Amino acid sequence: MNRPLPAAVALLGLGAVLAAATPARCAAQTDSRLAAAVRLAQEGEGDSARAAVQRILAATAPSDPLYPEVLLAAATTAGSAVDRQRALQRIAVEYPNSAWADDALLGLAELSYASGDLPGAAKNLERLRLDYPATPLLGTAAVWAAKVYTEAKDPASACRWVAAGTAAAGGNLELRNQLAFYGARCQGVDTSTAAATTDSSPAASPSAAPPPPPPATAPAPAPSAAARKPVFRIQVVAAPDEAGARRAAARLHAAGIAPVVAHEGGFWKVRGGSYPTRAEAQAALAKIRARLGGAPFIVSDSTSPIAP
Repeated sequence: MNRPLPAAVALLGLGAVLAAATPARCAAQTDSRLAAAVRLAQEGEGDSARAAVQRILAATAPSDPLYPEVLLAAATTAGSAVDRQRALQRIAVEYPNSAWADDALLGLAELSYASGDLPGAAKNLERLRLDYPATPLLGTAAVWAAKVYTEAKDPASACRWVAAGTAAAGGNLELRNQLAFYGARCQGVDTSTAAATTDSSPAASPSAAPPPPPPATAPAPAPSAAARKPVFRIQVVAAPDEAGARRAAARLHAAGIAPVVAHEGGFWKVRGGSYPTRAEAQAALAKIRARLGGAPFIVSDSTSPIAP
């Protein structure tokens, strides 16, 4: 997770970040009470907006599907970058399968950039790309990533993001123009090396690197060709640490679903089941969602089940 923002940076950077992020998040709110609170904040009634959101938060159970949306409203109306960061981190860590997790990761990346934390910004942007490849925020994230990697002096990663963002921007001329600004620097840049490095956030310092997976107690035999063949699974969480992943795996196991934990891109991804076809995985998806809640989705991988 991102480190807490220094107080001075929090006060200086919050206005710019909120100016860039609030309109999209206001439009995204599905609860009329939350949308009204966000509008109050935009109209300068920040204290009233925060009070309204806090009342809804207090009246909503953490298990309610609305809860992460309330946290998003709390982040959007926050009076400080520290409060905003805290609310966004809760969504990203506690509700990674909600419809608002990609918003939270983008918001955290924006805050990290505002504080000068380029490794933290890169890590959140790469997690957004890896865990939510179909997110409609990809074009916006690409602008931030181009900015982050340009300042981190990593043109290969910046240009890879520019290409991905331009493809995702569609007819959004504003996004395309912003990406074109960075794209003008991409002529002759070899992006083939970026794909091999950015999954672990190349801008990250050694101290920010995630811990390696624990070593096996005994060497595992080399898998056969059949064992390496990708299967379809249901991903239920991407935890920032192994302990959180183990807890999620235990819940899957208790529900009668074989858990899988994969350490990828600095996160511990918990998946369930093993289905030879996407159609079978799709049939299981509704059952897993009904049992565990959240917003699980189908992935294709060849990892092996582990004990929770």
